[in-house]
Amino acid sequence: MAKIYQPKTISQSVLTETGYPVYGANGIIGLYSEYNHATEQIAVTCRGSTCGVVNLTQPKSWITGNAMVVNVDENNNLNKKFLFYMLCYSDLNYLITGSGQPQITGNIKIHLVSMPGVEEQEKIATVLTAADKEITTLEQKLEHLKQEKKSLMQQLLTGKHRVDFAR
Repeated sequence: MAKIYQPKTISQSVLTETGYPVYGANGIIGLYSEYNHATEQIAVTCRGSTCGVVNLTQPKSWITGNAMVVNVDENNNLNKKFLFYMLCYSDLNYLITGSGQPQITGNIKIHLVSMPGVEEQEKIATVLTAADKEITTLEQKLEHLKQEKKSLMQQLLTGKHRVDFAR
């Protein structure tokens, strides 16, 4: 179904201004001139305070050793995005060990109970992906409105613009 492994890590000192996204313990942590994964992958953070967080990486990215890669063989009746959403929904806290430096060690054992067929997995993944895209669009609109409000406040509260009270 899926091969789980921890890739080679790179030092933050080799990160660059341009290049491919680098995924560490907190999602994208910078850019690098090379990539170690050509296709999108499921990455589960395995070190630090964000231990157990699940990311779906961009194609052509570097995944550091602070994450475990869940590499899905999609020819094996398992949809990668479906598994991503399944892992996001699952509570992976039971895998975390250590108190000073939380971590997930060894292999992640994935137990999928009553998993639907691949066609239904694809439909579920499509619906959830569309929901994620809508959320991203709304977050971008919200950020734009916050910037617009900030600009209005600057104009109105400094007296550069006045509000017309004519009725």
